[in-house]
Amino acid sequence: MFHTKFNFLHVVFFCLLFSSNGSLFAQIDNSFLSNDITVNETDSGKLGFNITVFNFLRNTEYFNNIELGRTLFGYQVSPSFSFQPTGKIKIQAGVFIRTDFGGETKVIPTFTLKTKHNNLEMLFGTLEGATSHQIIEPMFDIASAIEKRIENGFQLKYKKPKTFFDVWLNWEKFIERNSPFKEQFTAGLNYTQLLNKTTSKLKVYTVLQGMLSHSGGQIDADLTNKLTMRANTAFGLKTSYEINKNQKINFDAYWLGYNDTGDTLVFNNISYGWNINYGAAIFSNISYQYNNFQFMLSYFDGSTFLSPRGTAIYQCQSIDNPKYTLPSRSLLIPRLMYNKTLFNQVQMSARFEPVIDINDNFYDYSYSFYLKYYFEKIFK
Repeated sequence: MFHTKFNFLHVVFFCLLFSSNGSLFAQIDNSFLSNDITVNETDSGKLGFNITVFNFLRNTEYFNNIELGRTLFGYQVSPSFSFQPTGKIKIQAGVFIRTDFGGETKVIPTFTLKTKHNNLEMLFGTLEGATSHQIIEPMFDIASAIEKRIENGFQLKYKKPKTFFDVWLNWEKFIERNSPFKEQFTAGLNYTQLLNKTTSKLKVYTVLQGMLSHSGGQIDADLTNKLTMRANTAFGLKTSYEINKNQKINFDAYWLGYNDTGDTLVFNNISYGWNINYGAAIFSNISYQYNNFQFMLSYFDGSTFLSPRGTAIYQCQSIDNPKYTLPSRSLLIPRLMYNKTLFNQVQMSARFEPVIDINDNFYDYSYSFYLKYYFEKIFK
């Protein structure tokens, strides 16, 4: 059962959300980390080439029992060729290369068939994944843009000025008969709807998000691990108030749920009085943006909350020692971010993000720096 206490911080965040005279990204704007495939009517019958260069440094100076810190430092290069047989279909094939400094280089082939009709897009193959899904941090790890950028499967998207809809299936592990491991896939949903006019200075959005993580199958030979089916949901509201062209205030708040319907449950710790298969949390953000600077204050309060694809610091179970669990988490995260486009081509983001654990009275922090260059050429 959800035990989270509605203390003073909860009241402050929700009052600000619903009563303020305050973009789609009320949470952290990670849009520049994403790579979307464009389909243009005018490019029918044309060949194209594009390349993305993404440099990353993400260092988490964490010394807590839920997540120990580490450093991700390296680059990604993604060259690909494309062809549009018609104005509504695009075929793109290439290669994804990731190099971790002092570590290994990984090379993964990519292939996408994308169709677009009016505002409806369908992808089969390599998806517009990771931060392109715009899922909130407790349910989708920010480091996925570095470690799990490549997703393969099926995706359906619907995009209008007032609507963003994304549903996808990422097939992560394929099995043959008698494979020594289970098949794995993740399914997701994001539906965000603007409730008022796009020209309004004060914008209000409703948000529905869901994630389903599955491990199972009928033909594998894995007798140790049981079937898992873990679901996360989020319901929320966002508001955005544009003070002027240089300043913006954003508020957003969500209720999050966790449910395990598989054969094995993560939480079953009698010493804490747990014998349950679900949890819940509240996640809220307040941010002020001035030109390229953004200051954000995030608050998270969760009870027996778990998200298999979420950012680890929000979980009630340690990723380093799965036997270590906590009945609840209460975090305060002030963030300072600087985003800027350099030379009209290179996008840069620098971030400093302390983490204050209210329950256990510890302070950790992380910092990150990203550079992205994208080039596309359509041959006439």
